[in-house]
Amino acid sequence: MPYARSNVGRLFYEERGVPKEKDDPAIVLLHGFLFEGGMWRHQMGPLSEVGRVIVFDGPGHGKSEVPPAPYRLDEHADGIATALSDLGVESAIVLGLSWGGMVAMRFALQHPSRTAGLGLLDTSAEREAPLDRAKAVLLFSVYRKLGLPPSIFAREVAPRMFGPKTLRAHPDLAEETKQTLVGFSREGVVRTGDEIVHRESILDRIHAISTPTLVLCGEDDITTVPARSHAIATRIPGARLVMLADSGHLTALERPGEVNAVLVPFVREVMAKRRALTKRSA
Repeated sequence: MPYARSNVGRLFYEERGVPKEKDDPAIVLLHGFLFEGGMWRHQMGPLSEVGRVIVFDGPGHGKSEVPPAPYRLDEHADGIATALSDLGVESAIVLGLSWGGMVAMRFALQHPSRTAGLGLLDTSAEREAPLDRAKAVLLFSVYRKLGLPPSIFAREVAPRMFGPKTLRAHPDLAEETKQTLVGFSREGVVRTGDEIVHRESILDRIHAISTPTLVLCGEDDITTVPARSHAIATRIPGARLVMLADSGHLTALERPGEVNAVLVPFVREVMAKRRALTKRSA
């Protein structure tokens, strides 16, 4: 199986597509907590028509190794940089949802010269609210010992992942999520959960991000509420904000057509601008 080295354990990855021009950035996809790279299944094909797509399983998720304890989001961002170097990637358009978006912003801050563009879906630059952090720590404690009982998943997890319309129309998505989670390392998930809920705010730092940025959020997202996307978009210079109706936290799965209609043109535009800049400087 294909793995890339990183300081947060070996990361499993999947690749599709090839660069259209020599110096094109790769298109890197970072998924949300409790998912794996397959979360991006609706986006991988369309994006691979634009260029080289690399989808990582996050630490402790999917086929990636369990990360060290403790580890933090800034270390995770450095781990992505190391993994990309291992794959021969100099620069990337980094697209992240939720946890993935948190890592993507830190990647842009810590490795600005390697960041060609950012897509930030249903994510936050702020700290976890104290009550939400306390509830999450309790849930992780139960999960470490017992796994995730179906009743707790249905009551506490599914409604935070998917919008109410999605749960009514596509209950199979919640069921698939529950079954996928069964195969994950409990310790890996708990260590990652700790990384997320104890994160520091970077809201006062993201004004330093100068790369083209798209911010997208479901209007029914109750995990990273739309106000948090608004806060990101107003602080990153030139960022574009898109809101999706009838979607919760998992926009890439809940509204794949609408997401692709925004995401693919954004990536094409970033690629075109990079190529033009490269030709002018040659």
